[in-house]
Amino acid sequence: MKVVGMAMALMFVSLVGRAQVNVHEYIISAQKSDSMHNYNDALRELDKAIELSKHTNDTAIVLHGKVSLENNDIKTAGRDVDEAIRHNVKNAQAYFLRAMIKAKTENYEGAIADFSKVIKYDSINAKAFYNRGLAHAYLDEIKQAVADFSTAIRLDPNYAHAWFNRGYWRDLMGETEGALSDLLTAKKLDPSNKEIYLELAVVYARNKKMKEACKELDNAVEAGHQISEELKNEFCK
Repeated sequence: MKVVGMAMALMFVSLVGRAQVNVHEYIISAQKSDSMHNYNDALRELDKAIELSKHTNDTAIVLHGKVSLENNDIKTAGRDVDEAIRHNVKNAQAYFLRAMIKAKTENYEGAIADFSKVIKYDSINAKAFYNRGLAHAYLDEIKQAVADFSTAIRLDPNYAHAWFNRGYWRDLMGETEGALSDLLTAKKLDPSNKEIYLELAVVYARNKKMKEACKELDNAVEAGHQISEELKNEFCK
């Protein structure tokens, strides 16, 4: 009987291990589908992972919520987030996703509260600081926004969007030199971003540096930015 019992135990352990491997494989497959914007395929893979793990794998649940949000299914994304937080009230990824849901629905104060929870549990999360900065900016809380963008940059010096947004808002605050420095750094880090060229052109033009402004508009036009082409035709004759 003991031999049979041991065999059954080993079989159970083997089945559990195989299930864990399959869950991991479904998650990896879903991540690949998500990266290619094949959201329905990703969700099908994640449904399998969640079912196989009996709703215990929070990585799969949060990813399911992320993909659902990308697929504009806010209700499902919210349900997934709630489930993950019930499992673990310190799940920084779940709070990040809930903050993104709130930002998407223009609940910026709620988003700030949840991004702050992310930062509480994951203090080196540059994306949380960056996105909290965006939420502050939407509420015209510019100083707080710039402070968050600065922290994101300190945590990740290659964060082009953080450099760009800090430059944009510093320009509106009248910090021209700092804004130009930030925007030029953003351009170096992300040369394909057409909006950076346009914003540089705006800052240069506002400071009566039309030669530099037109050069940046040329760059934007080369990158296929239609508005920049219209501005160039009007101001750079």
